[in-house]
Amino acid sequence: MEYDENWQERYKDMIQTPKMALTSVRSGHRVFLGTGCGEPTVLVEALVKSAANLADVEIIQLLTKGDAPYVDKKYAESFKVNSFFISHNVREVFQEGRGDYTPILMSDIPRLFDSGQLPLDVALIQVTPPDARGKMSL
Repeated sequence: MEYDENWQERYKDMIQTPKMALTSVRSGHRVFLGTGCGEPTVLVEALVKSAANLADVEIIQLLTKGDAPYVDKKYAESFKVNSFFISHNVREVFQEGRGDYTPILMSDIPRLFDSGQLPLDVALIQVTPPDARGKMSL
C-alpha cells in the first residue's frame, strides 16, 4: 500500500460525533460490535440512545466485557443479540430466549463474514489514534 502524504486532511473529514456515525444504522440491520476491551463503548451508548428509532437490529458479538445496555428488556423490539460467546453481561438474554447463540470456532469467524453466510451492514469498532504515518491498530 502506498503512503498517502495527505492522510491528515482525509482523516479530519472522517471525524464524526457518535450520533452522526450511527446514522448508517437502520432498522433491520446486522451490526457487529468490536470485541472485548476493543468494544466501542461510546458508540454502544449512542446506539442504545437511538433505540426508539430502531427495530429489529441484530447485534453480532464475540465477547463483550463492558456494559451491555442493549440486552435490557425495554429494548427487546429494537435489538436482538446473536453472540459467539455467552459472557456474564448478556447471559440473561439467552436464558430468557431473547437472543441467539452461534457456536463457532474463533478461527472460523472471519470466513463466516467473508463468505457472506453472515453478512454485516455495519461494524462498530474502536481503533488507536493514527500514528505519524496515519496507521491505526485494533
